[in-house]
Formats: sequence, C-alpha cells, structure tokens
Amino acid sequence: MSPDPPPSGGKVLHASDHATVIWGDCRDPDVIASVPNGYGLLCTDPPYGVNYRSKFGGNFDRFAGDDGSVDWPAVLGEWVGADGTSRGLRTDRHVYVFGYRSEQLAGPLRLGSTAELVWDKAQPGMGNLSLPWGPSHETITFGTHTKSPSDRARGNGRLSARLRKGSVLRAPRKSRSSAGHPTGKPVSLLQQLIESSTMRGDLVVDPCAGSGSTLVAAVLEGRRAFGVEIDRTYAELAVRRVQDAERIADQMEKC
Repeated sequence: MSPDPPPSGGKVLHASDHATVIWGDCRDPDVIASVPNGYGLLCTDPPYGVNYRSKFGGNFDRFAGDDGSVDWPAVLGEWVGADGTSRGLRTDRHVYVFGYRSEQLAGPLRLGSTAELVWDKAQPGMGNLSLPWGPSHETITFGTHTKSPSDRARGNGRLSARLRKGSVLRAPRKSRSSAGHPTGKPVSLLQQLIESSTMRGDLVVDPCAGSGSTLVAAVLEGRRAFGVEIDRTYAELAVRRVQDAERIADQMEKC
C-alpha cells in the first residue's frame, strides 16, 4: 500500500464526461457525500477481512481495511443511502458485491431481493497449498436495493436484470503481475454485470476501485463511472486505465 494517506474529503485525480476517479477513503463521510445521488449501479470488490498479503506474482502489500476491523457491509450501506431518501443508489436498482454472501449484505445494503452468482475463473488459484483442490471461483452477491422497508419485507424489488443470464459467469482471471493489482477483476466479467443491470448513460459507482477495472468496463459500455481508491498508487493506475478506455470510447462514438 502507498504510505501516504489520502486527504480528508479525498482528491480528484481525474474528472471527465466519462469518469471521475478520487484518491480517498470510501469511509470518509465527505467522500461519500461527493457521489452524485440517484446513481444507477453499485459494483465493487471490497476487502474481505482476511488480512491478504500476496506471496506470489509480485510484491503486493496488505490492503487497508483488510484486517477484519472494518465492517464493510455497513460502509457500503452508507453508499446506497438510507430508507425513504433519494440519496445514494436509486431505489430498485442493482448492486454487485464480490466476496460477500447475500445474508451479510441484505440488511446493511437494504436489499429486497438477492441472488448469488459464481465467477468461474477458469483456472485454480493458489489458496491453501496443503489442500488438493485450488479455488477457481468467487462469490458475487447480486441484489436489488429497495428503500421501502415494507417492500423489502415482502421481498419486492425488480430482481430481473435487463439481460437474463445464468448464475455462473466464466471469465479467465488475469495474473497478479499483468493486472497490476493482486485481486484485479477481468474487465470482460465486469462488462457482463454492467451490461445486464444498467442502460447507456447510467452512472456506475465503485467505492473500492482498486486498479479501476469496474470504471474501465463502465466507460467501454457507454456508461459513466465514479470510483474511489484509498491507495494512491492504485488510484493513479486506475486513472491511466480509464484514460485509455476513454480514448477507445471516443473513437467508438465517432464510428
């Protein structure tokens, strides 16, 4: 992790018609307040609380907030907004959260309906090397954010994605060294999620942006993106990747 903590309220490293990238702490109330209200999708890969430190594929340090001391579902609950308000994620819009189960997220994120997806990485990871089976999948919780408590109690919410697909999504993971981040997600996987749950022009938000894969996928899919990353090195990498995606998107618009 970069040794420099982000400033209070965060610092905008990049802002365009396509995307905003902020170097900041997503737990900072001022950073949370900076996200436009009524956005269209929350898609994020928060730390899992497993004190991850890579021993393979590069010199990656431990993540901030990955020591189990941060209640990440509660943090994300602040990003979606409280009951009966227009703040945060629009009601009846979707969330995708990597690494957490639906029962961990339904309450804090005020989800009326949920489903668990499986990301098939197409190759085993390291995992526990003493076991004969290497992990080759990851859980993604999909849910519909519903601001009405009574609707949530009835399990209401427009659960259907715009394009109905199977619950197993196959996308080869990148190596840690090529991704520039130890838990970087393939852009192709995130494009599938974004395409299924948003329309062109919608704003996709990632409070734990890492190296910016969600933001890149959003830009390439003709959506707008808003991301926050606490590590300046990764935030600057996200800016470079987003700028590359913006150039591609601009060329596509001209065709």
